[in-house]
Amino acid sequence: MKIKLVGCASTMNEVKWLGVPENTDCEFLDFDLHGNPARLHDKLQQIIHDSQDYDFIILTYNRCSNVLINLVSPKVPLLLPKTHDCIGLLLGSHDRHMEFSRENSAVYYFSQGWLDYGRSPYSEYLGYLEKYGEENARSLIDTLYGRYKKAVLIITPGMKDVGHYRKKVKEIADFFGWETTEIEGDITLLAALVQGKENLDTVLVEPGVTITEELLGHNC
Repeated sequence: MKIKLVGCASTMNEVKWLGVPENTDCEFLDFDLHGNPARLHDKLQQIIHDSQDYDFIILTYNRCSNVLINLVSPKVPLLLPKTHDCIGLLLGSHDRHMEFSRENSAVYYFSQGWLDYGRSPYSEYLGYLEKYGEENARSLIDTLYGRYKKAVLIITPGMKDVGHYRKKVKEIADFFGWETTEIEGDITLLAALVQGKENLDTVLVEPGVTITEELLGHNC
């Protein structure tokens, strides 16, 4: 069986640490595409259409800004994680993500991939500062991130130099006045996905079926 895995850079480190089967070709998309959901949606649809000579397509995306809604694979089945976003994927399940969030309100999550390839709230502030000046930059960043109170670092297996990532999170948290804490990651769901295995936390989309919110599950 020939498999295509399309993933976000946010989980690339963990996928590579797990090891990709020889029959699987991977394509990891730029993290910054999250900032333009319509463009990310179109990119995913194009890749799916270009991958119809594979037997199976795996996506590590799910409800991220609803980018999967209305995607369709004409001839090849799709396998998706049943999570709200990559946080649930790195914590092992949607349920664990929601349970932790209920116990820790106003949380902003960080992971190795997020810090390596993403745009942090602090880097966003610096961009606004350069464009709009300090007063406007502060106003914009407060609108976007003012509700958060805690920065959480997800420690995943294979994560090297954890101290480096703790330092980066603390620098961001100190700027915003957030508390910091950590949570142990769980990549068993990601491992199952990489292996193409179906379980209760994945969604199999048959060829020709258009992805809907109901199909994805977890209306959150």
